[in-house]
Amino acid sequence: AESSILLETGTERRMDDSALRDEAGGDEGVSALLPTYGGVSQANAPPMSLAPRHVFGLKSDVKNLLHFAEETQLIYPAGHNTVLYSIDHRTQKFFSGADETLGITAITISPSKRYVAVAERTETAIISIYDLVTAKKRRSLSYAECASHEYVSLCFSSENKFLLSLGGPPDWSLVYWSWDKAKVIASVKASNAHGAPLYECSVNPTDSTLAVVIGEGVFRSFRLQDGTLKPLPHPLSKKEPQPYTCHTWLSDDRLVVGTENGELLLFDNGGEFKMVLPCSPSEIRSALCMASYSKGFITGGEEGAIKIFEKSDDPKEVFRKTVDVKVENAAGSRVMGFAVSPSEEILAVGLSNSQLYQFSLAASDLLKSEEAPNLDFLLTSFHTGAVLGMDTCIRKPLMATCGADKTVRVWNYLEKTCELCKSFNEEAYSVAFHPSGFHLLVGFSDKLRLMNLLMEDLRPFKEIPIKACRECRFSNGGQYFAAANSNTIQVYKTYTCDIVANLRGHNSKV
Repeated sequence: AESSILLETGTERRMDDSALRDEAGGDEGVSALLPTYGGVSQANAPPMSLAPRHVFGLKSDVKNLLHFAEETQLIYPAGHNTVLYSIDHRTQKFFSGADETLGITAITISPSKRYVAVAERTETAIISIYDLVTAKKRRSLSYAECASHEYVSLCFSSENKFLLSLGGPPDWSLVYWSWDKAKVIASVKASNAHGAPLYECSVNPTDSTLAVVIGEGVFRSFRLQDGTLKPLPHPLSKKEPQPYTCHTWLSDDRLVVGTENGELLLFDNGGEFKMVLPCSPSEIRSALCMASYSKGFITGGEEGAIKIFEKSDDPKEVFRKTVDVKVENAAGSRVMGFAVSPSEEILAVGLSNSQLYQFSLAASDLLKSEEAPNLDFLLTSFHTGAVLGMDTCIRKPLMATCGADKTVRVWNYLEKTCELCKSFNEEAYSVAFHPSGFHLLVGFSDKLRLMNLLMEDLRPFKEIPIKACRECRFSNGGQYFAAANSNTIQVYKTYTCDIVANLRGHNSKV
């Protein structure tokens, strides 16, 4: 619902042979009945297949949604696909979700950058492991004793051999896998006695037997021992329980945990609580996701707030805030995840409004000016929310879409860019592209508008009193257009907007 997916056609599908013979009066009539293309009869054409070519969009409600596979290759979810995007070549490879699943819930990448694990929601939650070198599925993991329909968080161990998964409600099972053997080593119900929601899990990068989970008033550590996950003493037993929203392991193997009220808690490698960092923003919901890098860590929160903390020479300060920026036009949106490139020069940022940005972490760029650093779209801007209408132009490599975000967008599917994005006060339900590529017909909640497509703008030319038109279309030559008006289809002349015909036959709304 949040992505427009372009499909490329492979080969054409052959009609059912028996149906053809019946209609044509036998075998001899089949070739005469079907048209030929390039001298080849459609009757002899191989089956048609469709495959994704490029996806415009981001599925933002996935845990740990962004990962760099290489310096210029980013992994992210879009629709029911996990996408491997080449930033330099602007190309995409797809790892499509299973047909029986209801969507992707979590992603993680192995420390070696070779394997990616994708959790999908279904009757019995599954995890698919893909090999990025061969671009093939390596394993499919499912655990019958996990009562949840989904896994909400995933994490590989440092040696790439093991995978930790956190199931969702009702049992919040923490499962430790030897994933290459598709074997469960240990599992435990990780929540508290009240079944509080859990958000994240992780494996200690230097000790694969130590696992951590955080959630709504829950911070727990488990030790893998003798085939079981044994809970360790609570490191925050003396502190008042509060919602723990995110955490990350630092380059020096310490642990930072963020809370709902903006506190940043520091733990040592063994999980022992050390201090509340003095640099804590202490702003409500300012630390909802985290990422670490060699100089420190990064937090993201509500209203597109991004803060970067670096190690300080002052032992009392420990860390200091070096960057505090908000993404433009991100009001009402929150940061959902980060990914730091291997060279630590690029930070990829995903927002809840389905936008994907990049941000330079290079010291020269951060120190260049006192102004807040800029965030640029990593691909292009995307729709926020459902895409409600779509049409393609016959004579140009353009496609138009309209969505619940009250925007009309024109895309170039060869350049893979958003050529134009125009915001309106009303929601648009349908769109049609004139064959010439110079006009759009858009069905808004108040009126149907014929609009001229200019270089950098979309201007209304004529308005027709049809409210919430959900279907409209130009004729092949472009001299007419048809629009659904309740249970009637009205046909108009394009350039004068004079009505030509009222087609009545439907008994309900078209």
